Parts: sequence; C-alpha cells; structure tokens
Amino acid sequence: MRAIAATLSVAIGAVCAAAAPGTGAADPAAQPGATPADFAALLETAQALNAKMARLTHGNLPLVDGLQDSDANRAIWAERAPRALDTALRALALREDSAEAAAAVASAYMFHASSLGILRSILAGASGEYRQHARRLVELDASHDDGLGDYLLASFYLVAPWPIGDADAALEHYRRAEALSPASVRNQYGLGVYWARRGDEARAREHFERVVAAPCTAHTERLFCDWMKRESARVLATLTAS
Repeated sequence: MRAIAATLSVAIGAVCAAAAPGTGAADPAAQPGATPADFAALLETAQALNAKMARLTHGNLPLVDGLQDSDANRAIWAERAPRALDTALRALALREDSAEAAAAVASAYMFHASSLGILRSILAGASGEYRQHARRLVELDASHDDGLGDYLLASFYLVAPWPIGDADAALEHYRRAEALSPASVRNQYGLGVYWARRGDEARAREHFERVVAAPCTAHTERLFCDWMKRESARVLATLTAS
C-alpha cells in the first residue's frame, strides 16, 4: 500500500487532491470596495509562498525513479500550501481573467495535493479539480510561465494511476509545453523523465543533455534550475552505464 501511495502522490508534476478546508474561491460580490491593490497583495502573497515551496522542494517535479513526496517535503507543503491556495483563489476571484492568478492557484493546488495522503485524495474525487485549474491557465494564456498549464497536465497524467493516468495524454501535453517554450529547461526535463519512464533511453538522453547544457529561463524554473541540472546529470550517468 505504501508503494502504491508513493506512486500516486505527485511532484510538479502533480496528482489529484481535495482543496484545503476553507479555501473555496471567494465571491467578488462579498468583497465590497476591493481595489487593484488588494488583488496585487493577494497575488504577491500566493506567488511568494509558491516560490518558497518550489525552491525548497525542487519544484516538486517528478523523478525518473520516484517522486519527491518525502516526509520533509510534505511537511513544507502542508505548512504553506493551504495559505497559498487560499490567497491565490481570492486573487483569482477578483480578477478572473488573470493568468498570473490562475497560475498561482494551479501551482498552490499541486503543492497542496502532494501534502495529502493518496487515499484521501482519491476518495475526495478531486482529480477533476486539479485538471480544471491547469486547464483554466491554458485557456487564459497557454504560454504563461513556459507553458506551465500544459506541463502540470502532462505531469498529472504521467504519475496518476490507472485508469486516470494516460501516457499518450502526458506526452501530448509535454510536447505542447515544449512547443510553447522550447528553451525551457523544465520542459526538456519533463520529456526526459517521460521517455526514461517509458524505457526509451536514447530519447531520454537527448532531453537530459539539453537540460545540462541550456540556461534556464527567467521564469519559475530558475528557482530549481541547479537541481534539474544535477538530477539530469545523475540520470545521464545511469543511462550511460546501462
């Protein structure tokens, strides 16, 4: 059971989870007098919390040989993700057309999901909500943060269990993210992990070599850029030796 749970909880990769208690999207009508400054403050708080979690837990990206849901990482997500999700949802309620707010919600939900036990997540039936957040970002601005929405969807389908997991859908979304931002090291890393998990070492090596060689963009991936390069070099050594 523990092995199954480890397979199902997600990295930035992502898996289903219920929203944190009390974090339903705020109704703009219940916020009389809300100003652009209120939106900016909420968004800044959510982004800062997400950035802290991304930096401390390597973006919660999926691994070739596992996930990043260690006890230490789950404690970090459990401490910060509920507030990040709450403030991001409140910001989005004020500006429903904001890709930045949608990205903050999708990222916070991913971190929150990873802090929960997998059985609780499945029983909550919230895989649809995870995908809803990511798809909203894609609809608002697919190119935002190097194709973050498609990347989140790809990682979800990559690590989710049967019958939710879908290797074809994962590859489709990873390729969409890459097409939107081919210079993104995170997108190359995701494809490397995908092909390595599928047993295609030649294709995996091609993408991991790009990770090692290329500079990271100025977006979120900069927070865990060095880690992606170290992890890719580690995997490359394993592929070379195999």
